[in-house]
Amino acid sequence: MPVDGVEVVVGLVTEIRVSLLTGDLMAKASNSQDRLLLAGLGPLRSATRHDEEAVLLETVSGERWLVRMSPVSGLVATVEPAAGVQPAPRGSDRCATVT
Repeated sequence: MPVDGVEVVVGLVTEIRVSLLTGDLMAKASNSQDRLLLAGLGPLRSATRHDEEAVLLETVSGERWLVRMSPVSGLVATVEPAAGVQPAPRGSDRCATVT
């Protein structure tokens, strides 16, 4: 998962960009324009691909959110607290901010 400053590319079915600074999720549209999917979960500590249709986000305050994408539309299908979701093991598709 490449990191460009405070932006993370999460390899889902659709290319999703996550701003670690703001918590915004953007998708690359077919016309090469970015499309805002979700705004403002706040500063993020990490963004991890959970599976082919979900991203696990962890805020700097320790909250964890699972964001599921619709495989049909490419839009956000659900945002739910990730209380029971295990964190990704080291060396996986996990990207963390440098503190």
